[in-house]
Amino acid sequence: MATRFIKNSGTLLTGNIIAQGLAFAAYTVLLRLFTPDDFGLCNVFFSYTEVLIILSTCKYEMAIVIADTDREASDLARLSFRINTLLSLLLAAVAATMALTGLTVSKLPPALLLLIPLLVYFTGTYRVYVFLCNRHKDYNPLAAGEVVSVGAATATRIFFGLLAPVVNLFHTVGLPLGSVLGKMGGHLYLRHIACHKRGFYQPTQTPLRPLARKYINFACYVMPRELVSSFSSNLPLMWLSIHFDKPLLGLFSLALTFTQRPVGVLANTFEKVLYQNIAAKVQQRLALRRDVRRFVLLLGGGILVGGPLIFLYAEPLFVLLFGSQWVGTGYYVRCLMPWMSLLVVCNSLSFIGNIFSTQRVDFILQVIQLLLRAAALFVGIRLADFELAILLFAAVSAASAAVQLGWYLFQIYRYDRRLLRGI
Repeated sequence: MATRFIKNSGTLLTGNIIAQGLAFAAYTVLLRLFTPDDFGLCNVFFSYTEVLIILSTCKYEMAIVIADTDREASDLARLSFRINTLLSLLLAAVAATMALTGLTVSKLPPALLLLIPLLVYFTGTYRVYVFLCNRHKDYNPLAAGEVVSVGAATATRIFFGLLAPVVNLFHTVGLPLGSVLGKMGGHLYLRHIACHKRGFYQPTQTPLRPLARKYINFACYVMPRELVSSFSSNLPLMWLSIHFDKPLLGLFSLALTFTQRPVGVLANTFEKVLYQNIAAKVQQRLALRRDVRRFVLLLGGGILVGGPLIFLYAEPLFVLLFGSQWVGTGYYVRCLMPWMSLLVVCNSLSFIGNIFSTQRVDFILQVIQLLLRAAALFVGIRLADFELAILLFAAVSAASAAVQLGWYLFQIYRYDRRLLRGI
């Protein structure tokens, strides 16, 4: 497992590092083409789309990895595509209605409302192809697909940013539209690989209703859990945007972007490889605790080395790279660091509930976390203190991540103990 893990993780990390390197280099340009107001509005847009993306497939794509047969995995992909198409069409109708009638959400302009269904659709289909490749342990296309997606988004964002002084609309839609085109590029690339070159997706005429019932836990527990988790993570941008100015949201959203990106890269990489490997070991009734413990210790050691450096030098680094208009970002980075450090380990093991069918407990933990986060933000809003709201939100999030990680490790310990007893 160790050899396969290192090889497959290395493949995915290489693609992700190249992709995020492009994105980071682009930010040194984008943060001079767009203002904190533009970034604040863009991140409010993303806070809503990230929640809707979870609904787009009812999370059936996550069952592709543990499907009994390749044909069943292909049918799960077809089910996910169908749900995603229906939801995207519904969102398009709602967005068009709101744009025509002048209704809005969190002050989002009509142009951004119309981009929501497009981003939901292409992100949903992209995720389905990712899980198809993951099931077949074909990690090279996943690495390349990430480079294609981020590269396309980066290039188009810079292009729209250069046009923004001439066409003022691009100040509003340039960043989100770049994300839509990036996901479309990744979708087209993985579709070509999974469908035409590898043949991972072979649609049949099999009725989908029995399959939906068989994997109903993903719709009943995994989707609500992910929905609550995404909603609570994006709650600051949704809620604080009503009570505080956009420049403050812009500073916080930049800190959130640059702390979440490395966490997302590492966690998504490790989660994909670990999910497939640990699911295979459980099917073979092999012990897990030694491998998982080694992974947690190695990843935790790396965080302990790099984390303090980021904590100490975040503020001068941001000002040096992106200019004086981003002074104050370092405070939010420091607030977020303990949470992000725990999150990278926690999210790497977030599939554990799917393997042991404990999604219900995971959902309950996410609901408790949402309530605690809402209470933390409420205190900051009542006191009219944006920095306090973020500090309390981050502290509650770190505590919740620690509890979730403990729950995942306990399930692995319980599985190994039962295995030794022959249960």
